[in-house]
Amino acid sequence: MDINHLLAIAAVVVFIILLFYSNNPKRFYILYVLCLLPIMDLAITTVEWGRLRVFDFVSYIFFVAFFSDFVKIRRVFLIYNILFCLFILVLVFGSLNSPYIKNSLIALSAVFPVFIYAKALLTECFADREFQKKVVQTLKIVCLFSVLFLVIQMIVGLRFTFYPVLNRNTSIEEGVIRYPSFFHDPQMYGQYLVMTSFLFFINYKDETTLVNINAIGQKLTAAFRNNKPIGYPDIKNYFFFLVIIVALLQTGGRSALVAIFAGMIFLFFVFGTHYKMIIASILIVGAAVFLFFSSSLMILNRAGHLDEDYAFREALWNEARGIYLKHPLLGIGSGNFKPYNANYSNNYTINEDNEVLFFGYGQPESGYWMILTETGALGFIITFLFILRPVYTGIKSYLSGHASIIVFILTAGLISWLITFIAAYSLFDKRILLTLITFICILILESNNKLTYEAEIQ
Repeated sequence: MDINHLLAIAAVVVFIILLFYSNNPKRFYILYVLCLLPIMDLAITTVEWGRLRVFDFVSYIFFVAFFSDFVKIRRVFLIYNILFCLFILVLVFGSLNSPYIKNSLIALSAVFPVFIYAKALLTECFADREFQKKVVQTLKIVCLFSVLFLVIQMIVGLRFTFYPVLNRNTSIEEGVIRYPSFFHDPQMYGQYLVMTSFLFFINYKDETTLVNINAIGQKLTAAFRNNKPIGYPDIKNYFFFLVIIVALLQTGGRSALVAIFAGMIFLFFVFGTHYKMIIASILIVGAAVFLFFSSSLMILNRAGHLDEDYAFREALWNEARGIYLKHPLLGIGSGNFKPYNANYSNNYTINEDNEVLFFGYGQPESGYWMILTETGALGFIITFLFILRPVYTGIKSYLSGHASIIVFILTAGLISWLITFIAAYSLFDKRILLTLITFICILILESNNKLTYEAEIQ
């Protein structure tokens, strides 16, 4: 048995044991998933049985053990519950309308764990905003762990990995390596870094709040220390951000590099004058590196292949467009791109062993086309409502004085990820999906204050 299967099974067994000894099972579940994020995508079942991952199993176990907590629907979550139900209906009807009904219905089993995680996270963070800070700090630590994993890979080689075979993107030319860290594909790792890098701009500081308590015959003054996401970063925050950029350069992801600078430009118009100067300095340094050292950096050397790579992707996009136009409303069904593409694709070649190799067999090299082909226009609209509505309500809440600048920092991460999503579909990787869902949940939290939630449940 491979090490990835052993790790996956061990992670589920340990979760079951610790869950029932935990004082707070919900928080334990959330932190367990985030702390063990590097192995949450390891598969347990085969492709024929939905290729369920560690995250799926621990989520279903948690759901069964604490089912009663999930039947309560809070008014503050209502719009997202409605969107989720509509999304499931679209996927079910799309599956029944697809040529691979069984395959598509099995793929649906991987959708519900996302809802389980999101509901648990929102509930716990609304109950205690200090827990939100712990979630953000955990994401930062795991991101830095990925950099450490990357450094070890650079020292000992790509044999330091969870996978028996890595994606072919790890080697683009003889002697040139794109490092994936604990991911299977360096392109996926690049997408992960562009999101999590902006978390290091979140700067929690201790604040002391004085409260006067009038008792009978006396007046007492109490001091409470709390942590609030001030948002504006210190020097150490910029240092860690630069560390992530250096790690990003090792992935060879061109779209990721463009995306992270796009996120920085967005923050340039949000932060104060002092911070604008620092961000502008980073952008200038980046431009100087591009102009004077482009021949020395692998990620910039790949710019010479832009025309060739675009022609390759254009062929896949045109093919995906043809699939979408045949099934515009509901798509071909969740999880059906691979079998559909294998039967109808013209983008293939035959190797020296007379083996047929499909280009884009797993995806059309675009997240947007992947969602359109599998879920149709209805699924596409609902998917991006989940992303764009929290951004809108979060910014609106900030402008009304009810949210911190963390809203813009998370939005910068989402903008960067959306740019990289043009070049590759990544939501099949649970680690990226979990990071995205966590960003969205925190934005929802920032647009709904704690007092509203407490008043509702009393």
